[in-house]
Amino acid sequence: MDNGIDVFASVTQKQFGKHGKKQNGLAKGEKGDNVKVSKNDKKTKKIVHDLFVQGTNDSSIVSKRSVEIIYNPIVEPESKPYFQHFVKKSPRRSPVINRGYWIRMKSIRMAIEKIIEAQPIGQRINIINLGCGYDPLPFQLLDDQKFKDRKLYCIDVDFPELIGYKSQMINMAPELKELIGENIQNHGIPGIIKTENYATMGCDLTNKELYCQQLESFTANSSATTNIFIAEVSLAYMTPETANPIINTSSEFSNSHFLILEQLMPSGGHHPFAKRMINHFKKMEAPLQCVHTYPTILDQINRFKKLGFQNVNARNLIGCWDLVPNEIKKKVHEVEAFDEWEEFIFFGQHYINLHATNQEGVEVYSTSYAELYKPLPVSKFGYNWKTEKTELPTELERKFHNCFSIKNDRLITCGSNQSRLSDTHGLNKDIQITTPKEFEGRVSAKSVKMNNAVYLIGGRRIPGIGIDEVWKLSENSNGYEWNVQKSLDSGLVKHSCVKFGDDILIYGGSNGEGFQIYSPNGLSYQLQFSDENVLLEGSEIIELDGKYYLIGGKIFDSGSFTFNDKLYEITVDLDNKKVLLTVIMVHPVLARYGFKSFTKNGNIIIIGGVGMKLYDQFDTAIEINIPTKTISSITIDDECWATSPVFVGSSTIETDNNVWIVGGGAVCYGFGSVWNGIVSLGLETEAQTI
Repeated sequence: MDNGIDVFASVTQKQFGKHGKKQNGLAKGEKGDNVKVSKNDKKTKKIVHDLFVQGTNDSSIVSKRSVEIIYNPIVEPESKPYFQHFVKKSPRRSPVINRGYWIRMKSIRMAIEKIIEAQPIGQRINIINLGCGYDPLPFQLLDDQKFKDRKLYCIDVDFPELIGYKSQMINMAPELKELIGENIQNHGIPGIIKTENYATMGCDLTNKELYCQQLESFTANSSATTNIFIAEVSLAYMTPETANPIINTSSEFSNSHFLILEQLMPSGGHHPFAKRMINHFKKMEAPLQCVHTYPTILDQINRFKKLGFQNVNARNLIGCWDLVPNEIKKKVHEVEAFDEWEEFIFFGQHYINLHATNQEGVEVYSTSYAELYKPLPVSKFGYNWKTEKTELPTELERKFHNCFSIKNDRLITCGSNQSRLSDTHGLNKDIQITTPKEFEGRVSAKSVKMNNAVYLIGGRRIPGIGIDEVWKLSENSNGYEWNVQKSLDSGLVKHSCVKFGDDILIYGGSNGEGFQIYSPNGLSYQLQFSDENVLLEGSEIIELDGKYYLIGGKIFDSGSFTFNDKLYEITVDLDNKKVLLTVIMVHPVLARYGFKSFTKNGNIIIIGGVGMKLYDQFDTAIEINIPTKTISSITIDDECWATSPVFVGSSTIETDNNVWIVGGGAVCYGFGSVWNGIVSLGLETEAQTI
């Protein structure tokens, strides 16, 4: 290894920058996306591709270091900061990226621990990390006291160049060398570590003969050895024709287990998160390959069964989150302010953690994976979708905002873009709005229209802490003006509101609030709640034909992640100030969060949001018929779906025969943001322009 190279520089910096000389066909200062590779020079193309795949390690390891710094002191205070030996810079990532990487690492760790615990005492356990990068997983496992009586042997496998740098980093860290012991003399491979419990292995995984030969030197074929292969987003960059032989070869070793974590596209390539994810890796010159052939969990399960593994099961990362003990979830909740559940769910539903094995009696997931529900029947009504604008003007682009109409004016207010917004604009024409300076930015407020005015209720300015403000937007001589009203009894966010006679019925919130009546001109009061177990945040109250219904929402419990799959009828006894909830329907497609609802044709219509299934063009929008207790798909046509609409954090404006879904957006993990424009839904008519 050349000591003139900074081993802590990024992989691409090291490869491009050695002494200003050309490395793998690239010279110092040349950019990867400007590389001109001859179509006939397959060897050079492979070298360049491999280099950019190695480069994906750079951002990943920095994000994991961010998690280690922020999460470990609270969630795992006994753990040591092993990432610090491989990452010198420690920028803090955003909350959704931190939580995403935390569940990635936790899901793999939980699976490894279950496999280890199922092995007989005295069994040698090879833990083989394929495409390990600079991940310190071996040191975390070897230092775990609960495994002190286990015969763990950790093997880090990656491109020879990268493994050489990792070996050099390890040799520079006394704490790591003390943990793994002295290098075995005369093992014959310069720049490689091989001790009594750890080894680095430089290998191009496409070379099957070398791969098998090297693993056999670790007694991988002995019945006294269990082999745990880990591929955390490492085979994803290979074509299936290249990756599948590695899986198949690994299945032939004794007591073989394979854990793979990689991307999914369960709702296809037009889903906004999937589209952003695919484009991100293309721009990094490391395009995802396998996800196009195996886009769903069932596709991946069948893949591994065909490649030699008898027992295969899997979950997406939201399913893995459900397996995290509640006491740990509560600690995670304490780490940093977090209110990006919709974005976290999008991310988790695009990643799989699969366990495949030929060892009988060892399970990582106790129940077999199954689809949540069968396809829905299609609505008999005629709905017409149209993408009116794929993006909004900069001043209107936002999410978790409010839209509404007063007379013939259509308006948008508040929400967030790069920061919380307090502006109000006309969508169909310029409108003069008088806004006091006290009207500050907020997100996730609720709006209720009453008597040609709109009340804006609650919301938040910082995650998880609701505000108690109520504002009224009404006409004045020049246009409209905001005026503050009497406050709520306490701050509310993730609540639901509906006009209730001359008052407003409010329910729920991020702190498990019950029902209350807010009276603009009279006394406000709390209502006794008949079923204290039904406490929801992010649900919706809907009025239909004089009756009130409660749909969706996340069941309130800081440690849980369960959505309400019931539709309730709400009965309000004003004389006794009580509320009774009656279950009308139960269906998994109702278990959603962050959606919009309205009524048309005597039915309840729900659009968007997130749930335990990633919604697609067949169940993003649904129609609920109360008398028949049926749910139908309002199928989004191919033309509209191909524009990748984002129905999260959106707002709606309704007329007799049309609804506009305006704005919305999400941060897609570390891949960037997606934004919605305006999508029009015509109800038995052509979709109209806003």
